[in-house]
Amino acid sequence: MTVNAFFLLFAIIVGVFLTNILIRSKSGLRVLMYHKISLNTNDNLTISEDVLEKQLLYLKEKNYHPITVQQLIEHQYQKAKLPKKPILLTFDDGYENNYTYLYPLLKKHALKATIFLPVGFIGKSNEWDEGDEAIMSFDRLKQIDSSFIEFGLHSLIHRSYKEFTTEELIDDISQCRSILTENSIPYVPAVTYPYGAYPREQKIYEKFKETLINNEIQLGFRIGNRINKLPLADPFCIERIDIKGTDSFFRFKLKILLGRIKKL
Repeated sequence: MTVNAFFLLFAIIVGVFLTNILIRSKSGLRVLMYHKISLNTNDNLTISEDVLEKQLLYLKEKNYHPITVQQLIEHQYQKAKLPKKPILLTFDDGYENNYTYLYPLLKKHALKATIFLPVGFIGKSNEWDEGDEAIMSFDRLKQIDSSFIEFGLHSLIHRSYKEFTTEELIDDISQCRSILTENSIPYVPAVTYPYGAYPREQKIYEKFKETLINNEIQLGFRIGNRINKLPLADPFCIERIDIKGTDSFFRFKLKILLGRIKKL
């Protein structure tokens, strides 16, 4: 191969690579996954208030439009239009610190988010982690303006769905829905799988998905760290991008651009 041919091939490869990045950066739905928020702590499950605000401002600067899960449901099932560059901000577990730090930021910047609740722990603590961090109470949930935050399901007792029998899954979803309804907490018919776990064997997964559908659940979220194509090929296997408090701002921007990235 001549030097000119080598450089031509190299330029073609680089061009294809950059084109793929450009396509990925402009299309699809990004779903960000957060958990705890703190005044100044950053770790795998916790992000500090100032870092979170910096990220939210970056999303606004880049013209991402936070949507609700309800909007996504209407897009998926009724072909309702979504804004350009849609993004979902999701927070698992319903920590009291979400009310303390997230809620004011959303109001300040006119943004929307979805909090997925481990319904059996409402008003208690994160006992599944053997922790003592407060989970919002029913009274606290009622103080939140639905214009900024909607609620979804994150199982009853934060147990992995991977090993659930059909009967256990039916009971889990049924209890979640009943408890929220009895306590007058509105919710969207969507669930984030605890630990991102769900049955992977195809026949079992199809039964799992059928059970969710039969119990009026319309969307299911895993982890996966990829950007989702729209409309969703499988509305029960929506991938979320795990945002960690330990991510540098550069790494956060790469996650927004590409979804899955290798360790830097």
